[in-house]
Amino acid sequence: MTDTDITTTAGTDWAAWQQSWDRQQEWYMPDREERFRIMLDMVEALVGPAPRVLDLACGTGSITARLFARFPGATSTGVDLDPALLAIAEGTFADDDRVSFVTADLKDPDWRAKLPYDSYDAVLTRSAR
Repeated sequence: MTDTDITTTAGTDWAAWQQSWDRQQEWYMPDREERFRIMLDMVEALVGPAPRVLDLACGTGSITARLFARFPGATSTGVDLDPALLAIAEGTFADDDRVSFVTADLKDPDWRAKLPYDSYDAVLTRSAR
């Protein structure tokens, strides 16, 4: 599922970690859910209900979670550099073959070589700069 070297701990409540992250992020961006909804509206309008999505600076996988809730036939590749956030994402999506995670620095010109697909229907991000 991932190319990171992080070992997830059995019994960890990943949903609680995910909820805690989302609450903290909503404090900084109160309209966050509306932004996610608009992103997914655009994806659906442009490519339909089963997109292949590249989630840049995916963090804990917040966009991917909403993508899968709305489009069960979607696939997602999450890219991030932060090992703690990727550990939460990995734990949240353990055993879900619709998602893969890549550890990469978006400032590295060769980061795209780590992606599992050559093309994506949509590229989404909330915080990539």
